[in-house]
Amino acid sequence: MNNLNELEESQYKADFMITDGYIKFSSELLRLSLIAMGGFGTLLLIRLKDPNGQLLEDPKLFLISMVFFALCSAAALFHRFYASDTMSWYVSWLRADKENKTEKAERERKGLRRFLKRSEYSLIASEWLFGGGVLFFILAILNLFDI
Repeated sequence: MNNLNELEESQYKADFMITDGYIKFSSELLRLSLIAMGGFGTLLLIRLKDPNGQLLEDPKLFLISMVFFALCSAAALFHRFYASDTMSWYVSWLRADKENKTEKAERERKGLRRFLKRSEYSLIASEWLFGGGVLFFILAILNLFDI
């Protein structure tokens, strides 16, 4: 007993492929942010082996960089959630539209738009936060080696 109307795959296949590309991009931002955060630990260990025995003279830039990378990771995870859930709203909207349930279709369309905006904003935020993290990480490395 299936109450769901069949949809033509051509109605949504391209949208799923596009969404998958955006999700893969945010996954890379997440992966690179986590690698950079691990790099901070590596640089910390290298600095501990320094004959002077000093940890870090001024860790502010590293800490700012780590905050940016952590926020980027969070924004990338938000994007993955919203982008995935957007497609469920999209399919629900297509089904409601096909069944001529205008009230339900309108509600699903509004939810779709709301989640699309959230997905868009979280992806943009993760891009900017990643860029800020990279900038401060480079400045911290230059400061660490007195370049």
